[in-house]
Amino acid sequence: MRDHDIGHIVGAILDAPENAAAVEELKQRAWEAGFKAGYNRCISHMNLLSHGKFTDERPGFHGVDTEARLAVAVAAYNDLSISAIEEIDKCLKAEDYVDRLRLLYNDFGEEEEEETAGSGKGDAGTSDTKKD
Repeated sequence: MRDHDIGHIVGAILDAPENAAAVEELKQRAWEAGFKAGYNRCISHMNLLSHGKFTDERPGFHGVDTEARLAVAVAAYNDLSISAIEEIDKCLKAEDYVDRLRLLYNDFGEEEEEETAGSGKGDAGTSDTKKD
């Protein structure tokens, strides 16, 4: 289980819809905040040259506090509840946590059993004969 299934558990957490949506939200808010900061910095440089003719009134972020929106997205991500982690926590609290984890990720455990039963990696399979 340690050798094979831990990667599947990590994958289930990373691929969880809650995690994917939260990461997408973070990326979008970070992009907005960075774009606004870069745009405003560019405007400040242009205004030095042109005596203040340029503003940020036309962009879609005019009057939007992108930094606050990013902070809200970061806080939401930090407080995120992922159902895959909750299921793993339930399994780990039981005496037979290994069996419960196998049941939770039974499709991955079946692949592992097929691989170890005569996989040609030096272990004894059912169709091979022992050679001395």
